[in-house]
Amino acid sequence: MKIAYIVNHLGQTGVNHVVLDLIKQMQHHGHDCRLFYFEDNTEPIAFPCATEKTSPAEGTIDFNAYDVVHTHGLKANLYVLRHKPRHGKARCVATLHCYVFQDFADLYGRIKGFLLGLIFLLSVLRHDKIVALSKDAVAYYSRWLSRRKLCDAYNTRDIDKSEDLTPDERKEILTFKGDDTLIGMNCVLILRKGIDVMLKAMRLLPDTYKLYIVGTGKEEALFKSMVDKDLAPRIHFAGARPRAHRYLSLYDIYALPSRSEGFPLALLEAADYGKRVVCSALPVVKECFTADELITFPMPSETALAAAIQTAMTRPELCTNIKKRFDRDYSPESFYRRYMIIYQHKESC
Repeated sequence: MKIAYIVNHLGQTGVNHVVLDLIKQMQHHGHDCRLFYFEDNTEPIAFPCATEKTSPAEGTIDFNAYDVVHTHGLKANLYVLRHKPRHGKARCVATLHCYVFQDFADLYGRIKGFLLGLIFLLSVLRHDKIVALSKDAVAYYSRWLSRRKLCDAYNTRDIDKSEDLTPDERKEILTFKGDDTLIGMNCVLILRKGIDVMLKAMRLLPDTYKLYIVGTGKEEALFKSMVDKDLAPRIHFAGARPRAHRYLSLYDIYALPSRSEGFPLALLEAADYGKRVVCSALPVVKECFTADELITFPMPSETALAAAIQTAMTRPELCTNIKKRFDRDYSPESFYRRYMIIYQHKESC
């Protein structure tokens, strides 16, 4: 099968890591992949297939040269809306990676986010299949899009766990951790990720709990301003780090207090590493994991979050259970099989 993927750029984003996992799996199973993009990026992901820059205004991609054209993101979706031939060979698939009106409002503000959300919905009207990241997301999008076109596919993470921290990185985190319990977060520093609630919860936890945050973002200054001199020794903002999953081996607990998520890749990484996870009670989390596999709490309650973290430390079986669940239902092979059903237009999709 020949598959064309289209993205906005090749940079380090959650969406692009999903595309990376798709390409890895498709090529591993013998499919021919090519990745098209529109904009240059200073820190591109090293995709294991041919990449080609194209223009969103020019219809240079030959749809008839591919069995599947799979788009990710607004600009990529609009390319298909504009340039898909009336009687083309390629099956056009779009993956919707977020809850559009919630996430766009956070990124762009209420008015601009709402208008861009409408354009986002229009952008997939000519696609043959529209993939949402959970059954809950399918129900969400079925309010505006054809239920016949919608289907669900859970994400995976296909990561190299043999990659380790550099000696300097390891020394930094171990010096900070000491003999205490280390909570980790790997994320973009925006309000949607709930870092403000996590910082409030830290004030309620014993002094033996510390928080290590890997990432940068537009609200970083706000979060740092929440850390006073009493809390500062227990909070470390590590900044942007490549392949942040490398830090998971040294976290005692992974915290994911998000207000909204499509299907959080960081949660899947923590599951693959077999870590204790404390997560906000998002619909996708309740759909995909049980109380035997992770601990949930109601957002935005810092009291409930602090209690959930302490409970997680008393339940070592969470580590084994969440790893088993990842291997059974969210492995790269499960991800591949699901997308092949979608690509091949099987009835079970």
